[in-house]
Amino acid sequence: MQPSLREDYLEAIQHFMMTTGHSPLPHDIAIVFGKPEREIRADLEGLKESGDITFNGDEAINLTLTGKSVGECVIKKHETLQLFLSEILGMDSSTASSEACNLEHSVSDETVDRLGNYLKKTRPLGNIINDRQTPAVCGYTGMTCDESCTPPSLLDFNEGDELVVRCILGQSCAKRLLDLGVVPGEKVKIRRKHGKDALVLQVKGCDVALSPEIAAAVSVERYK
Repeated sequence: MQPSLREDYLEAIQHFMMTTGHSPLPHDIAIVFGKPEREIRADLEGLKESGDITFNGDEAINLTLTGKSVGECVIKKHETLQLFLSEILGMDSSTASSEACNLEHSVSDETVDRLGNYLKKTRPLGNIINDRQTPAVCGYTGMTCDESCTPPSLLDFNEGDELVVRCILGQSCAKRLLDLGVVPGEKVKIRRKHGKDALVLQVKGCDVALSPEIAAAVSVERYK
């Protein structure tokens, strides 16, 4: 298996576990890659032989310590590169994500760390790219975002309110929000609120739907 394909698989498995809270099945990974399940199963067997994953009795996929380390590293590279390309170089989120997918396999850890430090210095409203054990820096309070940091979220505002994103609480939904253009410093508007606090948010002229769980992770303040 090519090193880049191995990294793609481990990234996808780790991301699935972060966003859903449970281990994926081969069928889930087949959906992510848009490939036949039999092809995915063959690749997964290769990852098992290389010591990157294990299977439970119900075929759920678990990452070994090695696989988890690689998956987290690739996700960090992707997020950092995408943020740099979109926020600093001005690429749209979709193009930035595609470019990040290509670059994440060849960029060094040192380069990613330097880009991350650069982003922290040039984006005073906070940033969502951090080591997995390090909380995000909150532009609302100037302190780190953790369970005790409770600036207002999107759920605390009403339809028609114009807001500025201050920080993203937690890492589990950071990639999805980044893909949607919901990043610290971005101006957004609540278009509609539905039952159980699900809402439609206007970002860069486009409407995106957010679940209550994801909306609660977006800390904001009123646009002035």
